[in-house]
Amino acid sequence: MKKIFKWIGIILGGLVLILLCTVFLMNSSYNRRLKKTYTIQPASLKIPQDSLSLVEGKKWVNNLCTHCHGNQLEGTKFLNDPAFGLLIAPNLTPAGVAKEYRDADWVRAIRHGVGLDGRPLIIMPSNEFHSLSEEHLGQIIAYLKTVPPVKKDWEDSQFTLLAKVLVQAGALGKAIPAEYLDHNAKLKSSPTKKDSRVYGAYLVQVSGCRACHGEQLNGAPNHDPAGPVGANISPGGNLAKWGAEGFIKTIRTGTTPEGKKLDQKYMPWQNIAQQDDEALKAIYTYLMAQPKLETPKELAKVE
Repeated sequence: MKKIFKWIGIILGGLVLILLCTVFLMNSSYNRRLKKTYTIQPASLKIPQDSLSLVEGKKWVNNLCTHCHGNQLEGTKFLNDPAFGLLIAPNLTPAGVAKEYRDADWVRAIRHGVGLDGRPLIIMPSNEFHSLSEEHLGQIIAYLKTVPPVKKDWEDSQFTLLAKVLVQAGALGKAIPAEYLDHNAKLKSSPTKKDSRVYGAYLVQVSGCRACHGEQLNGAPNHDPAGPVGANISPGGNLAKWGAEGFIKTIRTGTTPEGKKLDQKYMPWQNIAQQDDEALKAIYTYLMAQPKLETPKELAKVE
């Protein structure tokens, strides 16, 4: 019997040692990934200065940026959890990082996910913003250069060991986009609004719908254990029952035709509502043109 307990102890000790070594290696690998520097010469981009472009830029910034960086772009504690640590969405005004940004730096950060020091930005949706057209990216940067300074200082982001392990395991999605983006890809022109499906596909991509609703748009688990699952927004979900008018009204009011209130924290409907009805209809048209897929069984149980 003593020999059995001895061997059980040896086996358990070995497993613990393997686990500790694995965690150590994952932590080291995470740190190397964040310290890697990228030398990127962003595409030349003409920044417009006309009033219409600034209006459009403000719309895009309110659509894509303020959910994380704050309504005044003053920055936020995007993640603040004892288990995972602290992730700061930085101050984008001239009182923050913008005071040192040139046009090329904005392009590098937004489109390539790389900061001033050449290191990758974490949880920055450059995998989505990489698809922004030359026109829209120019409008965004043009507006960002006009926002007034907001004095708001933040501490540095700091992930816990658990969060680092989750990043390494891929549990937080594509957390470091700079690693896999095609940094040599050329900027493209804006899609035509005449083809609703094409225009809708573009808006779904740059708005990051798949980050929450899954690659096939039929639902996905939330990276936040306390958050709701990403709903099925393919024709196999409730959206097909709403019609375009019901979809637009939902985005405008934050309430679905079934009476469900959307949580702005997890479903940024107020940001998406910055788009006009033509754009929202194009999004709906594209979504309804996708394959009709059922919600995964493991998600349907908790929807």
